[in-house]
Amino acid sequence: MSTRPSCYDLLDAVPPACPGCQAHAPAWRWVRIDGLRILTHDGDLICPKDRSFGYAPVPAPLPVVEPLAVAA
Repeated sequence: MSTRPSCYDLLDAVPPACPGCQAHAPAWRWVRIDGLRILTHDGDLICPKDRSFGYAPVPAPLPVVEPLAVAA
């Protein structure tokens, strides 16, 4: 038995899916920038569902626009 981990053991150490958007991103990680904790896919690419940049899981309701009445 070897004391060094095998390649398969190293692949199991980091899940291949991003915890934010569930996309295939084996190199995802959390990065601290200016006090914010940002989820990145490879250290440079920000996850599109990172909540630090305003992602909201529920879309905001659209404003109701009433039709204008035309005077005859």
